[in-house]
Amino acid sequence: MFRSPFFRAYGFWHWGEGLQTVLFTWYMTFHAGLSAVQIGFYQALVLSPFLIFTIAGGALSDRIGAGRSYRWSTLCFALVLAGYGMADHLGGFLPGAFFAYCLAAGITSAISNPAIDTFIPQATPRSAQANALMAATAHNIAKLAGTLSGLLLPWLLALGGFGLNALLMGVSVLMLRLHFRAKLGVSEPRPVAARSKPQRIGILQHYRTCPENFDILLSSAMLGLLIVPVGYILWPLLLRERFPDAGGWMALLFISSWVGAIAVTGVAGRYAAHLRHPGWLALLVWLVWAVLLGLLLLAQSFWQMCLVTMVMGGAKLGKALVYGRYLHNSPAPARGVLIAVEQTAFWGLATLGTFAMGAMVEHLGVETVVLTVSMAVVCCVAVLAARRQLSRIEMA
Repeated sequence: MFRSPFFRAYGFWHWGEGLQTVLFTWYMTFHAGLSAVQIGFYQALVLSPFLIFTIAGGALSDRIGAGRSYRWSTLCFALVLAGYGMADHLGGFLPGAFFAYCLAAGITSAISNPAIDTFIPQATPRSAQANALMAATAHNIAKLAGTLSGLLLPWLLALGGFGLNALLMGVSVLMLRLHFRAKLGVSEPRPVAARSKPQRIGILQHYRTCPENFDILLSSAMLGLLIVPVGYILWPLLLRERFPDAGGWMALLFISSWVGAIAVTGVAGRYAAHLRHPGWLALLVWLVWAVLLGLLLLAQSFWQMCLVTMVMGGAKLGKALVYGRYLHNSPAPARGVLIAVEQTAFWGLATLGTFAMGAMVEHLGVETVVLTVSMAVVCCVAVLAARRQLSRIEMA
């Protein structure tokens, strides 16, 4: 997989994103010593551009070319990281500078995220869905590497952490250029608009004429609203309530989840050619995740909880099984925008879902919310199965 320059580029970018998540939290909590209210504000601030700029970034990729959009936005991201690390080294924490950093990092990330995904369908000669499974494995390995890299922050300090993050983004841009040269013999492909007059494709019209993609979009909304926030809210709060003495080992929950995700997506990618009904398998994966979430309440030790979360990490396979079909169905002139719409549904609702889930736990208690989310996912899976769009998906 990592013999391909594209998957190296994809891996380095998500390695940087994984490190950025740990670095951002570590910087606010330990280096700057911010209050809980301040941490919540800056967390929302850095995520807010995904609600506003992701679709604009997808449109930009369609207009000027995904390679150019990715290159400039990612290099700007690297400069923002390196610049803020140097600013903190020279002047310490400055609220105004950190505010600007959060906005700039969020905007550049929101633009580069949909741009690199546009290359997945043609990343290798294999099918779009096989490439999507390989991309999911690369993503999971890279995120785990980013999480593990965060363990070095007490020695790297802010300057070294931001500098390493910037370096990873720069290497990703270099790897993508090598991918273009190896595949096409040129620096990057020209955008569709430069080769011919693009056909105007309405987003709503696309989902009406392609209900398969609409249901994949609905599944992404379910993931963002219900499944993603569980890792941010329910896992740590359940750990604090059930096994408070293991609080110092909380990172092992997330490492266990990534290990499970890597194992499952790796096996699926290896046998992608033998998958006949990936949509049905995705629905089954999400159903199993919902059942396991409820079973977390029966865990008798921290290590049992880690084991369950490891198996729950396999739920990341669900999106990978159908995302390649979404890319395959998206016409090239509007692929960037359609990817951005899917990512906005995923990350936008994840932002809202995280806030709502935290408020629910405050009023109802963590165990009640665990059961509520478990049942909500079961209901969503039942609705998607009844619509019969995902169940009809075949390997693209």
